[in-house]
Amino acid sequence: MGLSRKVLACLTALLMMILSSAVALAAESGVDWERGVIRAKGIGAGKSTAKNKGLKRAQARRAAMMDAQRGLAEAVQGVRVTSNSVMRDLELADDRVATQVDAIIKNMTEVDGHYIESDELYEIILEMPLFGSTDALSSAAFIPFKDEPKISFPQPVNASQPTANKNYTGLIIVCSNTGKQINHVMSPVIKNGNGQEIYGHKNLDYDKIIVQGMASYANSTNDQISQSRAGNNPLIVKAIRLDDLDANPVVSVEDADKILAANQHDGFLDKCAVVFVK
Repeated sequence: MGLSRKVLACLTALLMMILSSAVALAAESGVDWERGVIRAKGIGAGKSTAKNKGLKRAQARRAAMMDAQRGLAEAVQGVRVTSNSVMRDLELADDRVATQVDAIIKNMTEVDGHYIESDELYEIILEMPLFGSTDALSSAAFIPFKDEPKISFPQPVNASQPTANKNYTGLIIVCSNTGKQINHVMSPVIKNGNGQEIYGHKNLDYDKIIVQGMASYANSTNDQISQSRAGNNPLIVKAIRLDDLDANPVVSVEDADKILAANQHDGFLDKCAVVFVK
């Protein structure tokens, strides 16, 4: 005997509620590159033997904090620093990185937290910034690169390329035309069509990378992220392909020359005023 339409409607509604809850929960944990944060949710319960509600609530909050910290640590380990390395690799290779990550996680405070009286559970949301301060993941991720010598930006391949004089405020590289989705990394590289690196962490001041990050990822050339990072008069070029596990944009030699010549005059690369349009 088949189910009635009313029963089917109820089951469908219930399924949609479950799926919606699952999506909402998933969105509460992981890396948000647009906002520049890593987010983790923790849930904890107090001991059933707790003598009063206040103690039970405090125990639940402590347990939720530990759960969120574990979630944050797991999320951090999967963050891609370069095209071929994640934070887990750096932590295993350099004790200083692991120590700094551990210290940052322990110092994180909740951005949201509440006690669910009916279930006697505490829920906490922790967020770690990718860049911005000594409490950001960047302060740990770039430790292995800190002592590397700074290298000047290369000269344009075409020596006759005139130095731009258009007062560019930043650089936007459109990657959406490559047919691939650019992968997010903390330390991206821009190359020219010959494979020469024209922008990378070795060209930048270490302290500036920690605070600002090397690039932002936007959905269009004129959205809020692009305007905030690249300013109101950006140089806009198109990537010809994505290299290194689709993490690093490649521009034509001609466009690379335009970028380097413009930067000699306007210095936007030095300011990390770079945006990749996804």
